[in-house]
Amino acid sequence: MNLNDPAILRCLLEQTPTPTALVEGTADVCSFANAAFRSLGVTAGGAVPAQFPAVSGSLLAAARRAGEPQRTRSAGDDDRHWDVRVTPMMGVNGVVRALIVTAEEVPESLVEHDRHMRELSHRVKNTLQLVSSLLTLQTLGAKEPEVRRALQSAGGRIGIVTQAHQRTHSSLRADDLDVSGHLRDLCTELEATLPGARRIRVEAEPTCLPVDSVIPFSLIVNELVGNAAKHAYAADETGGIDVSLGRDAAGKRRLIVSDHGRGLPEGLDVARATTLGLKVVRAFAGQLKGVLRAEPNFPGTRLIVELPD
Repeated sequence: MNLNDPAILRCLLEQTPTPTALVEGTADVCSFANAAFRSLGVTAGGAVPAQFPAVSGSLLAAARRAGEPQRTRSAGDDDRHWDVRVTPMMGVNGVVRALIVTAEEVPESLVEHDRHMRELSHRVKNTLQLVSSLLTLQTLGAKEPEVRRALQSAGGRIGIVTQAHQRTHSSLRADDLDVSGHLRDLCTELEATLPGARRIRVEAEPTCLPVDSVIPFSLIVNELVGNAAKHAYAADETGGIDVSLGRDAAGKRRLIVSDHGRGLPEGLDVARATTLGLKVVRAFAGQLKGVLRAEPNFPGTRLIVELPD
């Protein structure tokens, strides 16, 4: 038996009990649906999200954009819940040719567990917002400038955690999350708070990280951008900050925050610096099993966090 025969492979897919479909094109048209998926109303020639709402167009777009598998848990029109997986089929040129979609019904016990987890997540968000409000009140009442700055910095970090938590709130059952959109949103928020009206330019390729890495990743960005805004330029000097996320020539994932300012102080080693900001970055980079290093930018500084695959 030749298992490379397309007819045999099609027969195997047809008989598998897991609803399986092949989606092609940006219109998300189904080109093949096996018997299990056809029994749920998904047929070739129609758009999958319109026929089976548990498969969202945004999930298909994320898989196509990232070129990496995506997973979510969602409900259909009949209150049944589904574990949906979308796996890109890559061509020889690295372009996504099609998407393989599978859906498995979730038992009611797991649905109830998810409901409790979402309630817990909502309470965590409310608690973070309460802590942020208390810090703001203490900041307003503080008389010492140094104390005010410390409280503002702590409040800013709590805000970053809250935003990252909100981003992951809807992804409790996802293993990974494309953080490129989150990075752009985060930098937009940071830009509004930077001294000297610094502009942040962001270039971000689709990059998936484990969901539990989003908060430390966000805090790293916050610290690196904040340090650049405070120390790279004089108060009356113009200059922006560049943030990029993607892969280097060797295919390694990395986050880069760079400026065109005065550069690092002579003799400063970012791997051993005792300033709070760099200690925070090193700690969270280590949590992600990443490495922080610096490069001159002629003029300015490039701080690089290399992330594991």
